[in-house]
Amino acid sequence: MRTYVSTIGYYDTRVVRPVLDQGLNAGDVVVLLRPYDDDSDGDSAVADVKQIFSELGPDVDIVVEQITYDEFSTSVMECVDVLMAAEGETIANFGGGPREIFLAFTIAALVTTNQIDTVLQFTDIDEEVRQLRLPELMTAPPSKTHTTLQAVASVGQETTLPEVAEQSGQSRSTVGRHLDSLESAGAVDTEKQGKTRHIQLTLGGQLRLARLG
Repeated sequence: MRTYVSTIGYYDTRVVRPVLDQGLNAGDVVVLLRPYDDDSDGDSAVADVKQIFSELGPDVDIVVEQITYDEFSTSVMECVDVLMAAEGETIANFGGGPREIFLAFTIAALVTTNQIDTVLQFTDIDEEVRQLRLPELMTAPPSKTHTTLQAVASVGQETTLPEVAEQSGQSRSTVGRHLDSLESAGAVDTEKQGKTRHIQLTLGGQLRLARLG
């Protein structure tokens, strides 16, 4: 079972294309986020989505969630609640939709990255469906790992544990422990190749360094 969560505005394509690209089976749920008290154009887009999916055959449940748009904190928390309630494989689709709730949905997705399995984006320029990886921002690595994180970043490309130890002036065992913490916090990705641990800075790691200045 999959649950698709997407904002929807006036264009059903931004919802339909990503869902069809990922696949749709009986029992899947498509959750459409709309501002509370949206107008009739939004109603038309929702009706189009329901008709298209019903014609495809599978028994798909279409759920419309009305999101508060005039109180930002409430909007964010309502989007968080929707994502946390999603069952099965959770797929968040960033295909546009109402600006009034799009930022709230984005923040909610960043907060609930552990709940989301796949992130999709339907682009306006080339009308392609792309898969994204959201940065982990909610888990802060310990301050003692900052030297190691800065050493990884200074290399500017994929590096190895011995290189980071040399760059930072720390022992390999210390760097290894730091990398465990940094990987748990989503700041780096590591992979063992033979006996050597290879490391790559993630977007989450880059953002952590930007905040540290």
